[in-house]
Amino acid sequence: MVLLLLLGAVGIIDVIVLLKLRHVFALLEFPKDDLHAADLPSVSICISARNETHAMTQCLERVVATDYPKLEVIVLDDGSRDDTSLLIKSFAHAGVRFVEGKPLPDGWLGKNYAQSMLAEEASGKIVFFMDVDTLIDRQTVTRAVSYMQQHQAAMMSVVPIRNDHWATSTLMTTMRHFWTLMRFRVRRPRAVSNAWLIDRQLLLDTLQTDESLRMSLQMETMLSRTLVDDGKYRLVVSNAWLGLRFEKRWSSQVETSIRLLYPQCGRHVAEVAGLFVLLGLTLAPYVVVFWQPWALVLVVLQFLVALYHLSHVWLRYRVVGALLLPVTIAQEMVLLVVSTYRYKLGTVTWKGRPITRGGRVI
Repeated sequence: MVLLLLLGAVGIIDVIVLLKLRHVFALLEFPKDDLHAADLPSVSICISARNETHAMTQCLERVVATDYPKLEVIVLDDGSRDDTSLLIKSFAHAGVRFVEGKPLPDGWLGKNYAQSMLAEEASGKIVFFMDVDTLIDRQTVTRAVSYMQQHQAAMMSVVPIRNDHWATSTLMTTMRHFWTLMRFRVRRPRAVSNAWLIDRQLLLDTLQTDESLRMSLQMETMLSRTLVDDGKYRLVVSNAWLGLRFEKRWSSQVETSIRLLYPQCGRHVAEVAGLFVLLGLTLAPYVVVFWQPWALVLVVLQFLVALYHLSHVWLRYRVVGALLLPVTIAQEMVLLVVSTYRYKLGTVTWKGRPITRGGRVI
């Protein structure tokens, strides 16, 4: 009887996840048709880079190939110890402007300070922040900015799609963007940091008046929540039409998840424990199926839910990703524990810089 109740609970969880995903994709999917804006504003694509030789060239090759008519590209080298600065400077002939990062002052996290410097250097009305492992197509900027203009938004974030090659980074992907979708609420969005656009002057003014943003692990999310009530913020899920995607190394995905999972649980151990138990429950059918073959029904259901999710956010290897669901869930449980443990010890870093002080989250 206990086993039946347990598996029944898993089935309910699967259905709830499916319904939530259907709702979120209906709200956030980027329109697959032409967008027309009467007067496109100037845009500054701003990229902060720190030890990014593995991805810098591919990122910039795509950026400089964009068709946007009023565009500048600025890349800040944030204290790299490899050849990142040389790679950036090699694109000077294509109009890419190199900015040397400054020593990190007290009261700032590294990436937040780098983005603040980039916003001050930029001249565009709209600042388009991108991570180095984010890739865009020729018309991505035009379509994204046109969407902002049509919806009169001052800020927009994009959940990227994946189009990786057959590699560890694909097969062992984390659940970072899945949580963004599952925890999304219209009045309390959870933004993502791969790619976001914001009115430049609004960002500079807000950084001046709200010093808490400078040390926030989720600066983009905090900014979005100040704008959402006025209808000035939009979150969208990319697709092949928009063409914004990411290819992130597995080790970098792990580092990001360790940095974000504990804070996203409100920094409460009880919420961490609840999420851990919930993830563990979803693995039950894969264990029980060995002596209860009918549990295969739940295994198939979870596969279909995963396939539905991946069909919206992956362009390739969707079936493989769905088949690897139990591995992905088990990995997420481990990362959740590691994130909590390292925050408690004060050993969490961001691009090599500590983000805790005396064991306390900054």
